[in-house]
Amino acid sequence: MRGKKINEGKCAMPTMKRVWTAVVATGAAVVSASGVAAAQPSTGQTYTSAVTCIGTSFSGKLATNQAICNSGYYLLLQDNGDLVLRRSNGSACYASGTRAPGDATATFHGGFDVQPYVQIDSVSQGFRGRIWGANRLPAVGTNASVNNKGEFWIGYRKIGYC
Repeated sequence: MRGKKINEGKCAMPTMKRVWTAVVATGAAVVSASGVAAAQPSTGQTYTSAVTCIGTSFSGKLATNQAICNSGYYLLLQDNGDLVLRRSNGSACYASGTRAPGDATATFHGGFDVQPYVQIDSVSQGFRGRIWGANRLPAVGTNASVNNKGEFWIGYRKIGYC
């Protein structure tokens, strides 16, 4: 697979939710020579959506317009089905390249018997893509997260960064 203004500071508790409006540019994902995907905004196309921060990581499902956030960074499942890592100023650092109408979900899968990954599905279009993480045995990846350095991790693999 190719691959707040957000309130500064960490989400205090995993169950705490913050809602804010984000203005983000839509665009296509571009994979660099190093294999890191980055969002490339298209000209003049923006949309405004209410975004809910659900914590700094997730191990279940991320719904459309939900994000995991840490410091000045957030990973958002946009309403176009793209999973995008952004800075607090809205600029994109990584994009999954998945596209789906507003019915997409991102689901974390992991455990002792499987390499961790995040799968993006759409109710109307089915499977849209998979982003693979890594285990570091004997430890296994238990979630997808954004750290305070702007790095997006799935298990023990860095997927993208700002």
